Amino acid sequence: MVDGFPWREKLLASPAVAVAVFCVGLLSCTGLGVALVVSLIDKGGAKVDVTGVSTETVRSDRVQWSFTIKTESVDRSQGALTQEKQLNQALAFLQKNKISTDDIFVKVLSVSPNIETNRETGRETMLGWKFSQEIVVISADVDNVAEVSRRSSELISNGVDARFQMPQYTYSGLADKRIELLKEATENAKQRAKAIATTGSLSLGRMTNVGTATFQVTAPGSSSAGSGGLYDTETIEKEVSAVMDVSFRLK
Repeated sequence: MVDGFPWREKLLASPAVAVAVFCVGLLSCTGLGVALVVSLIDKGGAKVDVTGVSTETVRSDRVQWSFTIKTESVDRSQGALTQEKQLNQALAFLQKNKISTDDIFVKVLSVSPNIETNRETGRETMLGWKFSQEIVVISADVDNVAEVSRRSSELISNGVDARFQMPQYTYSGLADKRIELLKEATENAKQRAKAIATTGSLSLGRMTNVGTATFQVTAPGSSSAGSGGLYDTETIEKEVSAVMDVSFRLK
């Protein structure tokens, strides 16, 4: 029987097409979550688009923890005394737990009228005064501050009206780590592209395009995925990852 499609053999005989068929089969059969694309370009050439990834675990070296002391009182002077007493209790608690005074920052006291509004008539009634003052701890002693924050309910047990925020853990070497991970992600992309080219009996040519790098800082083992901008501040241990889209010419 005469084949009515003589162009098919010529097309399939092309190494570039062979690589493309291999990649489509690989993605279809394995379901790998890796961007591997081979496409024909002008003059019978081909290119391969790959995604390189690099991940490293780092440990936070800085923590910021804050809480607010609050007081309500009918009498303004008495309220100020109560607020000062609570503030001193909070500072004593921090110092007792070996948090340096150099790491403790007390913000300006806020005083405002405590006003109640009647929903039906709109009439306002002065109930007294509200006092509020924030204490911020910024320290390199990450483990100790983490432990103290877990025991902060002791203040409430001692009668202090305190509202606590979650500690925020950060890593100061992120700028340098980004450069390092960017290099590793690019090299990872090159190795993936080389493996694809070798399978199709081709060799890897020059890099033709580099996409925008995506950096993420997530909790270890996190499945979070996004277009970028993720920065976990809730965990001491973190995973810093770089993702880079790169294109290479095949020859």
